[in-house]
Amino acid sequence: MAAKMLGKRDESGSDSRFFTTQKKGEMHELKLELNSTDRHTKVDAVKKVIASMTVGKDVSMLFTDVLNCAQTGNIELKKLVYLYLINYAKSQPELTLLAVNTFVKDASDPNPLIRALAVRTMGC
Repeated sequence: MAAKMLGKRDESGSDSRFFTTQKKGEMHELKLELNSTDRHTKVDAVKKVIASMTVGKDVSMLFTDVLNCAQTGNIELKKLVYLYLINYAKSQPELTLLAVNTFVKDASDPNPLIRALAVRTMGC
C-alpha cells in the first residue's frame, strides 16, 4: 500500500531514491523540507519520511511537521500524511488529537475521495 501511494517521479521510474541510507542531520533537513512552501518539496519530504518509516526508522519526532502537511488540497500529499498518521496514531495518541479538526473538515469535503480517506483514517 505504501509503495502504491508513493507514486513514480524520478527518471528511472521508481522512488528508490527515497530509500537511501540516513545521514547525520537528515531529520533536521526533513523538518525544513516538511515546512517548505513549495508543494513538490513537501511531497518529496513526506515520501522520504514514509520510506524511512517503511524500513523501520523511527520518524515519530516529525509527527507535528507531517501533520501540518495535511492542511492541503493536494490529494497525493493528504494520502501520504494519512498513511503516516495511521502508523503513528497508536504510539502518539495525544498528538493524534491535533488531527481531529483535519479529519472533521475532510469528512465534509465535497471530494468523495477525501471524505473516504478521512473516515477510513478515523476508523483505524
